[in-house]
Amino acid sequence: MIKFFRKIRQNLLSEGKTRKYFKYAIGEIFLVVIGILIALSINNWNEKQKEEKSELLILKTLQKDFIENKKIFSDIVDKQTFVIGNCKSLIECFERKNVQYKRDSIGRFIYYGAFNYYRAEPILGGYQAMVGSGDLKILKSETLKSKLALFSAEINQGFEDESLSINLLNTLHNEFKSIETLFLDDKLRQSIGLSKIKEDGEEQNIIISNLYQNSNILHPLFIKTGVETNRLKLYVKMLDYSNEILNLVESELKEKITKA
Repeated sequence: MIKFFRKIRQNLLSEGKTRKYFKYAIGEIFLVVIGILIALSINNWNEKQKEEKSELLILKTLQKDFIENKKIFSDIVDKQTFVIGNCKSLIECFERKNVQYKRDSIGRFIYYGAFNYYRAEPILGGYQAMVGSGDLKILKSETLKSKLALFSAEINQGFEDESLSINLLNTLHNEFKSIETLFLDDKLRQSIGLSKIKEDGEEQNIIISNLYQNSNILHPLFIKTGVETNRLKLYVKMLDYSNEILNLVESELKEKITKA
């Protein structure tokens, strides 16, 4: 096409038709510009399609991850609440110092409260891979990107008390180890192959009374309950974040499906 216009321009010049020559020259330039614009539009459209497919894949990955994270944090909130409840009940026993007060439940308070520690392990692989590869910028929702960043930051900062929690756990294990098997409930004893203990109320009362005199238990138990309560607040917060992120992701996916 360009050769065709060039030949026409040469003929016009040779014939002295300068005005027509300029018209054809402008037309040739116009066609070239139009061709470039069309090529750019096609290229931009192709890039946009690639980004749309990439964003859809990212959203589906996030949806899968945060459905699981929602389950993880929902489960850990229930477990953490159970641990705190047992710790508080055990503290109440020590404060009352009544050997008859909830005597049959003290073992459960110890094993499900003082001896328990849970840590949530959320799924962040997909998000971290996106950050590392730079693919996160493909997401159009700034709100979603902001929530993901907050979620990641909270998780990274949320386990600073882990060493303290382990130390408290070890301290309480050491203080209770002399009476561990005595206070195991029947189901726990059976699960580890021990027979049911023949109850001796007087002996149990003496052991519990001596236990209440141990001044090394109540203080770490208070600290543990406080640490567990703070961790519960974090897990509730992370559950809220998981719900918000999942709602945002599913809203984005719904919008894309509607457009398609």
